[in-house]
Amino acid sequence: MDRPTAADEATQSKKRAAKADRPDGLARDVSAIKVGDCLLGYKAVQRRARGGRWNHFRGRMREIEKLIRYRHGDIVPEADDALIYVEVIASLALVEFKDAFVDVVLGWAARWLPWAGKADIEEVIYERTKVRYSSLSADALGHALHLSYSERCALDTRTIGAFDVAKGKRARLQKQKRRQRDRSRKEQQRRAAGALTRSDYLANSLSQARPWEAFGISRRTWERRGKPMPEAETLSDCGSMSLAA
Repeated sequence: MDRPTAADEATQSKKRAAKADRPDGLARDVSAIKVGDCLLGYKAVQRRARGGRWNHFRGRMREIEKLIRYRHGDIVPEADDALIYVEVIASLALVEFKDAFVDVVLGWAARWLPWAGKADIEEVIYERTKVRYSSLSADALGHALHLSYSERCALDTRTIGAFDVAKGKRARLQKQKRRQRDRSRKEQQRRAAGALTRSDYLANSLSQARPWEAFGISRRTWERRGKPMPEAETLSDCGSMSLAA
């Protein structure tokens, strides 16, 4: 029986790795284990899959968890409005998982609200099932979570709006930030290329030094005479700044 070549083994390894990709964002790299030309077997190493399809529910859930850590820490403290997080997660999970969303919400609540009773969580879930299947908008989530624009900027939140700044105004503010960022980047590029700042340019400009006044003539006459430069003492007597040679 012919022994498989290295190219065949590499192809088989790639096929096994492709089959090992999982929908939950994890994958396995499968590599061959050899001693010389002898193939002993294969080794699988689990890794985070790259280039997977963006999951809107998972992305929003991660941003809500980031908000919880920013506000409260590892868990949500017991308070009158603490269950609002469960209501939001239940709304998102209902759209994503349909009838199978109950276990998702219960598991999430057990992690972030361990003090909450199962009956309270199930009541929130039951109330959520009374409404139609509809995804919450970014602004609706922002109002439900009472997310301010300052918190949104501090956490770099992308999928949740803000209750105090409307969507149109957020777009204008983002445009201004992007314009300011581009202006700063171009300014740094000009400085790196050796361009002078506006203040340095004006400090050494002829309009500021006005050397023709030292001769008592107009600028036009001074230019026709070949732009002669007076001595530094003469310029200082006229109250002008000296020019670099």
